[in-house]
Amino acid sequence: MVSISLENGSRLMKHIIVGVGAALMLSACASAPKGYGPAYDSEFGFRNTQIQNDRFRVSYTSRNAYKSRDFALLRAAEIADIEGYSHFKIIDGERFDNGPGPLVGGQVGIGSGYGYNNSHIGIGVDDVVRAVEGAKVTETIEIVLLNSGSKTDPDIYDAKGVLKSIRPATVRNPSKAP
Repeated sequence: MVSISLENGSRLMKHIIVGVGAALMLSACASAPKGYGPAYDSEFGFRNTQIQNDRFRVSYTSRNAYKSRDFALLRAAEIADIEGYSHFKIIDGERFDNGPGPLVGGQVGIGSGYGYNNSHIGIGVDDVVRAVEGAKVTETIEIVLLNSGSKTDPDIYDAKGVLKSIRPATVRNPSKAP
């Protein structure tokens, strides 16, 4: 917690606001998601790891939970297709959402004592980096590849069906993908 006297507080507050505003603008430009694709030099995009010959862990990070889920499924379907399988089954999964917390918390205190008066404004900055970056949602699924599917198991997906239903949305509006 930073303590600021009222005399210097307004001038310092202006500097803090300008500094935080500049940091917000710069980080928004630097960390913007680029679209559906691998997460080479970015936090956004897909990552996959082969666990066994027919098992993979696939994750996708975007700013939106629905897109993270859809694009993790799309990547799983691409893997099934590349590996020569027609279906895949989700055997495990989790979602991590680091949505932004409160940016600034504050307090005002006025006190007096024997022979003096004192006023202070306290400004606490809670996890500025996370708040500046914005929301990031990572959907991770573990899949097993299959040569056929069951219409009664909701965890089994037809790879070609997923490719046809999700990929056109990324092509129609690629700038809004993540």
